[in-house]
Amino acid sequence: MPRVTVVIPAYNSEMSIAQTLASVAAQTFADLEVVLVDDGSCDGTAAEARRAGESIDLRILSQANLGPSAARNTGIRAARGRYCAFLDADDLMHPNRIAAQVALLDHDTALALVHTDLVTFDDNGVIHSTRRAFSDPCGGHVLDRLLLDNFITTSTVMAHTDRLLEAGLFDERRRLSEDFDLWLRVSERWPIGFIERPLTRYRRTPGSLSENKLETGLAALDVIEAFWQTHVDYRRQNPWIWRQSLARRLCDAGAAASAQNMPIKAFCYLSRSLLRDCRNIDAWKWLAKTAASPVRRRLRSVSDSRLRAA
Repeated sequence: MPRVTVVIPAYNSEMSIAQTLASVAAQTFADLEVVLVDDGSCDGTAAEARRAGESIDLRILSQANLGPSAARNTGIRAARGRYCAFLDADDLMHPNRIAAQVALLDHDTALALVHTDLVTFDDNGVIHSTRRAFSDPCGGHVLDRLLLDNFITTSTVMAHTDRLLEAGLFDERRRLSEDFDLWLRVSERWPIGFIERPLTRYRRTPGSLSENKLETGLAALDVIEAFWQTHVDYRRQNPWIWRQSLARRLCDAGAAASAQNMPIKAFCYLSRSLLRDCRNIDAWKWLAKTAASPVRRRLRSVSDSRLRAA
């Protein structure tokens, strides 16, 4: 039986899956299998995966399009490995990623999962050489910090298969922030590990669900609100974290609405953020920027009219 199962959910990933599987085949740790879940693809994802995966222990499972949560859960349930490593169908692994994570999980059996630093990239090259450019990843007993900042990227995670099952797997009702929801459930039960090396390359794809900042912000807000609704005692014990976690998520949603030229929604979320934490500097900045936007548009309109008249 393999020690590690690499779970790859795939939907219309024909153009990227060969490169992704090649990064798995290049691992220095050999005792692994790959479970690729074809989530109702309409292109040649499965055929390309079979061709590209000839040199690895690859199983392809097909299902109707149910979303990434259901696809990952299918892969976890089918896993034969003690550990599950996650990788999206357009992301890449550093050759030493699996070996490094197995070593840490074997060394510290208390850990439920280990995540790593990452590099973000697109077709033009590297965007960020470390997640620390936009977040603050860490390990240990991280629930409080995770409530304030979701610093775990799914494609960097390896976890005990049985602990994923015990925590309840990904919530299949969620299409966004389903990973955030699971990491909260895991981190309230067990400590997690962090490897401060960029062992995953995370691809930024224009037009993807995760690139819609308003939708992702609202999905994360929903996860936070659901957490506090089911953790009333924890809220009483940690009022500062409760206020801060809601304020930050409301600010994120307001900033995204402002950037997408939705001033009414922006004012709504930003004002709610400031009600939770009136010291939130980012919320004040976005509120000022949102208020100034109509003025700037009016000035541009007047300027354009004068130029045309001239």
